[in-house]
Amino acid sequence: MFSLVGQGLIAVSEFTNLFLGCDKLYFKVLKSERDFSILQKKFEQADGIRLPADYLKQGRAFICFNDHLEPQGGFALIDNGPFRTLEQIPEDILQPVETKMTEITAVCLSPGHPLRRTRYWSFVVGQALCGHSSHLVYAVDSDKTALRERVFNHIRAHTLYEGPVKKLDGMSAATIEAVELTTKSHLAKGFVKLALNEAGKLRTVLEGKRYKVAVANA
Repeated sequence: MFSLVGQGLIAVSEFTNLFLGCDKLYFKVLKSERDFSILQKKFEQADGIRLPADYLKQGRAFICFNDHLEPQGGFALIDNGPFRTLEQIPEDILQPVETKMTEITAVCLSPGHPLRRTRYWSFVVGQALCGHSSHLVYAVDSDKTALRERVFNHIRAHTLYEGPVKKLDGMSAATIEAVELTTKSHLAKGFVKLALNEAGKLRTVLEGKRYKVAVANA
């Protein structure tokens, strides 16, 4: 069932691109070394971490471009562990997680039209739902409270750990992060809620523009 939902979200994502004009996004599956280096650099610019290429190759990784073939962001779904999000939890705290999971990582997107976020996240969530794992794990910087409240709190099913994490390859320093687990059901329901919120914001923006035009023409 979730695979069908995922395919539907990917189709919605592609349809959304029709309304983005110069803010269109085109996704590409990473295959070449050059592609992987682009995602590495883009995520390092966004999050300060240079994920090893060999790690990204353990799953399905994507980058997205604009009309000028300029990289705008990307993400990766790591299907085969060991997972970095779990490796960074202190050993004396880490509890075994006996479930098949996929890690969501390297998530990054340059600013642009609000609808572009819908295009991006529809594709990310759609690909995640099409995978074979029942659960998904990810890490988010604890200091990014606005991002957590706006996005991740809607999809989280359980927090595995929150606190200082071990410094792994590609990290310039140890950080304080929350390692969270979600199910496909939570992810789908949370995304629907986020999409409705984004639609409401976009409607407010459009109504504001129409009001300004009406006042200017009065």
